Amino acid sequence: MNSLHSSSKKLLAILCIIAASSASIVLGAVTLTNRAPIISTVFKTGENAADKVTIYGNGFTFVSYEESVELTNDTHMVQFYLPSGALTDTLIVSGVNVAKITTSEEHHPIIERGDIITVFTEDAVYTGIFLGWDNMLLLEANNGTIMIPGSRITRIILSEVVETQGPKILVEVTTESPPGEYQLKISYLMRGPKWKPAYFVDLQTSLLECWATIENVQDWSDFTLALASGGPHVVYGGPILQPYRDSFESRMLSAQVVDFSSTTEDEYHMYTYGAKLTFREGETVRLPLFNGTVDLRQEYFWSNDQVQNRYHINNTLDEPLAAGVIEFYQNETWVGEDSIPHTPVKGEAVAIVNYAYDIKVSRQVVKYIDEYRHTVQGIEITIRNHKTTSVQILIQQNIHGYTLVTSNPPANRVGSILTWVIDVDADGSSTICYEWEHYW
Repeated sequence: MNSLHSSSKKLLAILCIIAASSASIVLGAVTLTNRAPIISTVFKTGENAADKVTIYGNGFTFVSYEESVELTNDTHMVQFYLPSGALTDTLIVSGVNVAKITTSEEHHPIIERGDIITVFTEDAVYTGIFLGWDNMLLLEANNGTIMIPGSRITRIILSEVVETQGPKILVEVTTESPPGEYQLKISYLMRGPKWKPAYFVDLQTSLLECWATIENVQDWSDFTLALASGGPHVVYGGPILQPYRDSFESRMLSAQVVDFSSTTEDEYHMYTYGAKLTFREGETVRLPLFNGTVDLRQEYFWSNDQVQNRYHINNTLDEPLAAGVIEFYQNETWVGEDSIPHTPVKGEAVAIVNYAYDIKVSRQVVKYIDEYRHTVQGIEITIRNHKTTSVQILIQQNIHGYTLVTSNPPANRVGSILTWVIDVDADGSSTICYEWEHYW
């Protein structure tokens, strides 16, 4: 009996040990399950995904696209990539309940070496190429280097940016949205590419054509392209490592176009291409924008060097002309080029086509008095026309605020600028004489 009782006790103890061990195993399994992460990636896309691309003329590009994602009970994170030039501070993700966004990019100043910036200090303004930032901001301007103490900088305006190279940027979005299918919307601003308008004018017919040249494009497929003339106005305040962005502002084109449709959004005039496009990285793409007839007026002009053969371009189109390069043709032959500033509707731009070497202008001082606190100068300008036809030439001189004593023929004065419109016969000459004085 004692032996049987002892065996029963041993069996009971073994059963208790087995039961306890089983309970520990189950409890351990539950504990491990609770500790296991329930995060999974449901969406991955390349850094060149794009539905709509808006390219600005100063090197900024705005990209937006949508992707369908399905969230399950175990889904708490969505991953995707951005190109190396993306400005992660501008990234917007919507369509799901976003709890947190993290990126693989190390923080660095958005202003990069080679950018054209304007630096405002307490008492001066400097514009040039950004070289770097150490104890001083280094700016290349006027064939030299300007060193600006950071404590004096009040704001920085980014006028034109360069593209940057580097690894793509991994973005992880933590979401608290319940299970279901969502339309994820992603948008961001990036460096590059940029576009610029190019104008072609036939001097015989006054026909103007505008083309868009887009440089250093990305690998974008089946996307909608919009072009905005000029670029966003971006302002940074305080230290260069703590930028802030002000509102966009620019002067834009608005046109009747062949392959583009034009819209006005606030201060913007956009061209949107009518068909889906596909670009390959590194290409330069040229697309037609619009054409029409403008009013042209030829004019010879001289102020102090060669006689310019230039044209006044009166914008009689329905849209402004953005700043760009204008190419001139005559009888299908290229004859010259120049750059024009932004020219509004009914405004006028003046562009130099070439130089008139058959028209010679000389200037000489024929009278000079330098007394105590009194100076007098008499100037004679001679125009010699070697052409076989008569010409009209605009002569311009700056007398720097001095008093005009005499002028023959009479000059038209605006501020310090004197102008004369002179007719010169074929193989003839004409003379202008004027005199100024200055007391101090």
